[in-house]
Amino acid sequence: MKAEKIPGIWFVLSSVAYLVGLPVCLLAAPIEFTLGFASGGALVLLNAWMSARKVRKADFPNRGRVIASLLGGFYLRLILLGVCLYAFIKFVHVDPVGLVTGLSVVPLGLFFMLVLIYVANRRPEEV
Repeated sequence: MKAEKIPGIWFVLSSVAYLVGLPVCLLAAPIEFTLGFASGGALVLLNAWMSARKVRKADFPNRGRVIASLLGGFYLRLILLGVCLYAFIKFVHVDPVGLVTGLSVVPLGLFFMLVLIYVANRRPEEV
């Protein structure tokens, strides 16, 4: 497996966790929780997609400038994410627990990816 494919696989697994979680929230939770999950998940997936896009476009031979640009973009997106979270809680009145649950789809995608890597790397004797 090529290491360049790992961020794409992680993003796909996170998106699947988000898309599976949306109907579950619609069926089992109040609308405020579902709105929180939907908005939190969309924000964190958008942030991950923008981060991956910026890293992919980076010109790494010019190391000092690129690192400064990547860190600056990271902190700018982090501040913007915080402002969006505040606005969702304050003005849209989403459930904060649903919002945090939506934000956790990216770590859940990472967990799924690690499980798949573990399963794929087992020797035939272990199966």
